[in-house]
Amino acid sequence: MQRTHVFGAVLAFVAAGCAHYDQQGRAVRTGAARFDARSVSAPGIVYTLGQDGSWAGMGGDRYERVGDDLRKVGAFAPTPSLIRPSGWVTVDRRPDGLMYLPSYPGGRIWTFVTEDGEPIPSELEIPLYLAAQLGLGGHWIDVYTPGSELAGIPLEADCATVLFSLEGRQVAGYVGTQGAACPEPRYPGKQTLAKMISVRNEVWESPERPAPP
Repeated sequence: MQRTHVFGAVLAFVAAGCAHYDQQGRAVRTGAARFDARSVSAPGIVYTLGQDGSWAGMGGDRYERVGDDLRKVGAFAPTPSLIRPSGWVTVDRRPDGLMYLPSYPGGRIWTFVTEDGEPIPSELEIPLYLAAQLGLGGHWIDVYTPGSELAGIPLEADCATVLFSLEGRQVAGYVGTQGAACPEPRYPGKQTLAKMISVRNEVWESPERPAPP
């Protein structure tokens, strides 16, 4: 059985049937997308970092950083487009994370904030964005997911929040439509994560791929 979380154009596929259980009887789940500084993968999809600094997908699409912008290489080629061919996505770095701001109407704004208030490493900026488009696993808080009303975060139809870990640190990802009145991006606190784990009786593995031993 596969549960699918849908937020507008954002799809987060949750492989519920593949979950295992920890010693406390909680389901241990993994999201669709996994990534590290050199690759991003999801079911049937792989993106890898090339020697020229661009990220190439199996479908022939490639993405590169131009200054602070992420763009599709060969914009109008008939290939998949995680970034709209006619535009770009600007990376706006914050002291406690970063924001991805699409240049085109209808694009979703992603903001990631860390619990410890430290920035996200620059080498993860592109793979994190690609993974966000392919399906980040974590505790989703929105109007569609049961238990979200207990998180203490205002719920809006055009906004969602996901809690996950990155490099051993806790991160909150906020996604919303342009112009939506979404909550101010900030890490909501350990009590929110603890509440979601308790209410849903599940924990999530980090979408970041473990480093090889």
